[in-house]
Amino acid sequence: MSFLVAVAGKGGVGKSTISALLVRSLSAQGTVLAVDADPNSNLGQKLGVDVQGTVGEVREGLLSKQGTLPKDMSKQEYLKLKSREILSEGDSLDLLTMGRPEGPGCYCYVNNLLRVFVDQLMDSYPYVIIDNEAGMEHLSRRTARNMDMLLLVSDASHVGISTAKRLSDLAGELELKVGRKMLLINSVRPGQEERVAKMSKEVGLPFLMLHEDETVREAAFNGTPLKGDEPLAREIRSLILEIFPSSRRKEA
Repeated sequence: MSFLVAVAGKGGVGKSTISALLVRSLSAQGTVLAVDADPNSNLGQKLGVDVQGTVGEVREGLLSKQGTLPKDMSKQEYLKLKSREILSEGDSLDLLTMGRPEGPGCYCYVNNLLRVFVDQLMDSYPYVIIDNEAGMEHLSRRTARNMDMLLLVSDASHVGISTAKRLSDLAGELELKVGRKMLLINSVRPGQEERVAKMSKEVGLPFLMLHEDETVREAAFNGTPLKGDEPLAREIRSLILEIFPSSRRKEA
């Protein structure tokens, strides 16, 4: 039985960075399924994993077949095969990437395929981390309908925290099945803690703070993978039992 975490928040707050470092921290307990549900995919880069294929490419392949499938193979069997083909393997992690469809039209078809693939794959992993695109699109489309945790990431700004509050409210309005919600404030500078805590309390969710990390900023600037030994990575590992109370962390 896997534990599914959806990571959401406004653009530029570090969702992909947080997702990547959570995957690194949790991989001590077994291979983690990382899902890059942002069409502007960069989770693979942060994890140092070469993307083998995308859900968008599967969609294009299905459209080109015009409904015809290999002989003696059901659509469910075909999709299960394709989900395995595009799964990229890393160090104690597997990565499923949404990507962009080549043709025109909305992302509804790709979103549906992504949900099917996650449903097919997730039971093989102790943890599933879904890095969602900026804003509310994936929640409104119900890409991740059943979540053990909705992790709302914000920076230390009023705009970011307000967006996190709206996302939390939206999840309730859509009647999504969410086991637990948590607010994670990223890139907090020394001396900002009291002000950030005051704003965060107004959201009405349990919250944790993570401090600004120049090494992570440099990695993003240079386009290099996160190693998992950055100050931010160590801070996340120290909080992992607070984020996941049921987690039985293995000490290195």
